[in-house]
Order: sequence, then C-alpha cells, then structure tokens
Amino acid sequence: MTEVTKTGRKGFRDTAAGIVGNVLEWYDFAAFGFLAPYIAIAFFPSDNEFAGLIKTFAIFAVGYLMRPLGAILFGHIGDRVGRREALLLSVIMMIVPTILLGMLPTYAAVGITAPILLLLLRLIQGLSIGGEFTASATFVSELAPEGRKGLHASLTMLGAILGILLGSGVAMVLSDTLGEEAMTSWGWRLPFLMGIILGAVAFWMRRSMSSSPEMNDIHAGRDDREHPLIEVLKNHRPAVLRLCSVVLMQGASFYVVFVWLSTYLKEIVQQPVSNPLLLNTIGLACLLPVIPLAGWLSDRFGRRALLMTAGIGILLCSWPLFIVFQQGDDGMILVGLVIFALLIGMAQGPTPAMMTELFPPEVRLTGIGIGYNVTLALFGGTAPLISTWLISATGTAIAPAFYLMAAAAISLVGAFGLPGPQRQLTADSME
Repeated sequence: MTEVTKTGRKGFRDTAAGIVGNVLEWYDFAAFGFLAPYIAIAFFPSDNEFAGLIKTFAIFAVGYLMRPLGAILFGHIGDRVGRREALLLSVIMMIVPTILLGMLPTYAAVGITAPILLLLLRLIQGLSIGGEFTASATFVSELAPEGRKGLHASLTMLGAILGILLGSGVAMVLSDTLGEEAMTSWGWRLPFLMGIILGAVAFWMRRSMSSSPEMNDIHAGRDDREHPLIEVLKNHRPAVLRLCSVVLMQGASFYVVFVWLSTYLKEIVQQPVSNPLLLNTIGLACLLPVIPLAGWLSDRFGRRALLMTAGIGILLCSWPLFIVFQQGDDGMILVGLVIFALLIGMAQGPTPAMMTELFPPEVRLTGIGIGYNVTLALFGGTAPLISTWLISATGTAIAPAFYLMAAAAISLVGAFGLPGPQRQLTADSME
C-alpha cells in the first residue's frame, strides 16, 4: 500500500467524520418536528390541542435562539484549541440530549418537571447546533486539496439534507407501522433512542480525526492574541456582514420551501393537494445531487458565479412559482419544488467553502459561526412565521414570494463583492 493511498484514505475518513455530525444534528431536527404532535401530548397535556402544539414548537424554537451563543463557544474552542476538539465536543453535546429526550418522563409522571427538562435538553442541543455545521464546514474545507475545497466542503451541507430525510423517514415509517395509539404512548421515543447508533458512529469517527493543517502554525502563539470574538468584531466586521447578506437568501428560501411549504399547501392553498408532505420530501431529495455538483462547479467558475446565478433565479422565479402553487396541481407543484431545489442547492453548494475564504484561520470559526448562526436564527427559523404574517397582513397567498425576492436581492448585493475565480484560486494556493 503506497503512502498516497494511506493519505487518501485518511483524508476520506476525516471528511466523513466532519460530515456525520450534521447528519445527526438534522436527523434530530426532522424527527422532533415530525413528532411534535405526540411530544405535545406527552409534555403539555391540554384540552386545547393547538395550545400544546404551540408550546412544543416554542421549545423547539428556543434551540435556535441558542445558536449564536453556541457559535461563540465553539468558535473560541475551534480557533484557540482546535477544530477537532470543537467537533468532538459538539457531537457529545448532541448525542446525550437526543438520547435523554427519548427517556424523559412525561408530564403525567413528574408534572411540570417534564417540560422543564425538555427545555434544558433543547438548550444544550441549541448550543451544539450553533457550532456543529460551521465547525465541520471549516474543518473539511481546510483539509480539502487545493482546487477542490468547494466540492469537499459542500458535502457538509449534503449531510444536513441526508439527516433531514433520515429523520423524517424514520418518524414516518414508525408512525405508519405502530399506529396512532402506540406512537402517542411510547413510539415517539424510538427515533430519539435510535440516535444512539448514529451518535456512536460519529463519536468513534471523530476520535481519530486529524488536526486542521492551517491551525498547526497558529497554536504556538495563541495565548498572546485577543479573544476571537473581540478580534472579529474589531477587525472583520465587513466580512461578517457580507456572510450575513449572502446566507440570508438561503436561510429564508430553505425554511419557506422545505419546512413551511407543506403546511402552506395543506392549510392555505384553496385547491386540495393530495400529499404535500410527499411532494416536499421528493423536492428535498432533489437537493442531494445539486449541492455537490454546485460545489464542484464553484471550484471551476468561482463561488460568486454560482451564488449570483442562484440569487437571480430566486428573484425571478419566486413570484411565478407561488402562483403555480396556488393552482393545487400536484404535478405542477412538484415541478415548482424541483426548480426551487435546483436554485437553493446552487447556492448551498458553494457556501461552506465561501465562508472559510472570508476569514483568516485564527478567527475563522468564530467569524463564520457568528455570521451564519445569527442570520439563520433571525431570518431562517422565523421564515415560516414571517410568511404566515405576510399572508395575513396583505390578504394575498403569494406574499411569501416577496419575502424571498427581497432576501434574494440582499444576497445578490453580498455575492457581487465576493472574489472571482482567479482571486479565489490565488487565495486557495496561499493556504
């Protein structure tokens, strides 16, 4: 076996170890969202089923509010101690709460203590989520060979989509297999308990990860430098603002199209849609090949070209596609979802590598974590709420399209200032 082969296999294992945490993170995200009606019954029993559901989603949303704090915590660890250590801690902080959630006593057993414990677990998970994706994207990009950072780093985004599909798939299969009574009683616990398998694999893989080569020359002088957060806020504000503007469209469009749209098709569209969840799942699956393809193309034509093409596409297509959704035709809705998947995937593919190119290695994880997580918390997690409010305020069911168009316009401004392919190649060569 040659040394090159050994190095290639080690690089593959390191990349896989960086990605697997995103699968676990979004597996839990999808499972919790799908099982929310059962969780509401277990932890918020009430005569008003809708009130219990609101409380459950409020607990779910609290995790998103913890993301910026997680970005600061894991940014400090990743920029001062190492990427590997940050990734190992983040996966532990995901595994333990996910498993404990499946073992929690219900309101009927311990009263108000049950929802309090549920809240605490979601807070811990929120901290972990705040560091997981940005740390893994940074780590994988830094380990990628020259000229292939876009492709390699895009796989971290791909892991998130795989996790969503896996979580929703497991929850749907169990629901169809066990039936309503068993799911309400104990079946809702199984997806979280099954997370121990994925979590154990992630922990085992990350224990033997390599150190990021870009951090090896920095650690010797780390005690003399300012806190990464202070340094980012003092010297890298323009990069943070650019990152926020570029990812704004992605956060808004993904949450509107692939998190909220199935509810929109079921509750708001006048014409009946036979199976909005199935249509949404198929559209989401279409993201899988687009993301790595877009990452690969960004290595050849530049991140800016892909991001601007995606932004122009969403700016021009959102309005007509929401008009199509109003018709209630399953085939046309699926076509619209596929178009959105192509455009969103075109933006998501280059983004992990683009983020790492905005900041120097010594503050990279902190800068990315702040810009990405604050934007997703403010404009991603709130997108379903904003979309619903816009429909109510304007009286038109296509109002969410204007939200996506505004987000796309802002992201286009941010993407326009990114380096072209020649400057990008030069930056990669210097790393």
